[in-house]
Amino acid sequence: MNLFDLGERKIIEELKKLYGTIVDDDSYYFAEGKDYILITTDVITKKTHIPDDVSPELAGYFFASLNFSDIAAMGGRPKYFLTSYSMRIDTDFDFFMEFNRGIKKCIKKYKTKMVGGDTKEGDDFTATGIAVGKVNKNFILLRKNFKQDQVVAVTNSLGKNAAGYYLWKNGMKEGAEKLLEIEPRIEEGIAISKHGAKAAMDLSDGVYSSIDQIKKLTGTGFKIYFDKIPIHPLAFEVSGDLKIPLEEISLNFGGDYELLFSVDRSKWQNLKEKMEKNNFKVSEIGETWKGENILVKEGKEVKIKYHGYEHFTRSTLL
Repeated sequence: MNLFDLGERKIIEELKKLYGTIVDDDSYYFAEGKDYILITTDVITKKTHIPDDVSPELAGYFFASLNFSDIAAMGGRPKYFLTSYSMRIDTDFDFFMEFNRGIKKCIKKYKTKMVGGDTKEGDDFTATGIAVGKVNKNFILLRKNFKQDQVVAVTNSLGKNAAGYYLWKNGMKEGAEKLLEIEPRIEEGIAISKHGAKAAMDLSDGVYSSIDQIKKLTGTGFKIYFDKIPIHPLAFEVSGDLKIPLEEISLNFGGDYELLFSVDRSKWQNLKEKMEKNNFKVSEIGETWKGENILVKEGKEVKIKYHGYEHFTRSTLL
């Protein structure tokens, strides 16, 4: 049996059985006084994550952002960052330094300190990040807190990064930049936690993958209303030009790194008003319930069958 016979999710499940200590949230957390310390890690390689058509600085900013996104999904603020590299000995030094300037730009923006790391020889350019953050115990966002009969919402809009990918794969170099242009929604995560939300996760894997994971964890189902999805203008453009279903771009691809969260119905309107007052955009896209994950589109309810991208599957070998 090979890894591609299992796929990323089943591999993770096997690791959970082995160790018994791996959490189901975006970050591990442990108590320190009135706070929780948050720890997360993520890795990228040049082959799988950095198109030739993007600048190393943008790639570095993307790398730091996707690590910080896990902290944001817990309602926390990043404090420290570490990086380790495995690189070919003929890696271009200017590429390496520009990549790190991108990291520095991101950690400076989010007031985070670089505190260490490691470098080793390898067969590709591989970067591993570790982000450490903090959140008040009263405001941590946990996946297990997705409950039935709540409003489901997202930050900002969906589909831009997927649209960028399809543009790039169809020969338009500018699409590669759109694919990697992300921001960790740190301030949004902190704000929604303070105004009533108790559950969230980031949308690195897309809406369909995210609600599939939550359904398996908690038993809570989702009804997603397609006409309520805040779709990015670029997604509409690419869908029309390349004849790619809008649903695929906005819900099934991933890469947006927005936050998916839920809140009790009685708190939704107040949360939305508070967010808008602080110039944060949040949109209701559905509700949680006791049934299966359902997409409501043009008045019809269809059971969602998740089939998006997953590491260590046969599709990644193509």
